Amino acid sequence: MITHLKPEFRKAWLLAVLLLLGSLLAGCMPGTIETAAGTAFIWDQKQDYKHKGEVDRAVDRYVRDHAESPCKYGEDRVMTSAVEILKKYRLTGLKEVYKRLEGIYEDESQPDNVRAGALYNMAVLQSRRHAPKKILAREFFKRLYIEFPNEYRCIFKATEWRDSMIEQQLLLPDETVESFLREAAEDIEKRKGVQ
Repeated sequence: MITHLKPEFRKAWLLAVLLLLGSLLAGCMPGTIETAAGTAFIWDQKQDYKHKGEVDRAVDRYVRDHAESPCKYGEDRVMTSAVEILKKYRLTGLKEVYKRLEGIYEDESQPDNVRAGALYNMAVLQSRRHAPKKILAREFFKRLYIEFPNEYRCIFKATEWRDSMIEQQLLLPDETVESFLREAAEDIEKRKGVQ
């Protein structure tokens, strides 16, 4: 029936038919569209609220964990600005913070301590996500150790705190702290030899 019409007229005709059907359906089922929209809004709010709780708990847990840190000058603390973004933009904040940190780390004009701070926070974000990306976090911690030998050494010191953090955030299935440290040391030595 509409095949004889030009493509631009076919689109307009189909749109008119869809609009007519939509208005007829809305008239036949009063409140259906409003109910569907309201349900979607409520579901979205519940998801946002649930995510807010997860973000808040993760940040609070991080603060508690690092209260026992061997770092004397607070260099291992999460950046305040990152926490604000994560809490304010609960659904998109992680991507935003990560993107900013990645830009800082990759900017070689920045001082080492700033780039190391960005890399450290990228590692922490990956290890403390709701669904942690442990492989990526491990990679970032190794880079931190190799690329910035004068930064963040306090987190690498052999302490119960370090071993507890490794166990909580970085171990893969069937791995122990000892095997993790052995593998990391071997990998670091290989990488140092390549540079």
